[in-house]
Amino acid sequence: MRDDDKDTDEIPLLTKAEAIAEVRKWLDVDRVNPEAIFASTGETTVRYKDLIFHLEQDTPDGKLLLFALSRGRLIKRDRDRGIQDLLQIVSPPPPNPEEASGP
Repeated sequence: MRDDDKDTDEIPLLTKAEAIAEVRKWLDVDRVNPEAIFASTGETTVRYKDLIFHLEQDTPDGKLLLFALSRGRLIKRDRDRGIQDLLQIVSPPPPNPEEASGP
């Protein structure tokens, strides 16, 4: 098994409904410009406004977008977890109550 295949197997895929809800959040709550380019390769360009249509289709493009959104969420979660771990390392420990009271 190639390393790429192993990485693909470990990514928990979002459901179509979860992916569509995520895109709707980007458009409605985060106010992402619907005309902005989400992905582009060669002559193919996918804009944010087209994501829901593609996700609803059971086509290779829709499946690829579902995988990309799933991977993006996993990366964000891991990055957020890494930042939290770093903050715990950098933060000074809480003061010891016994030392604060003095003799």
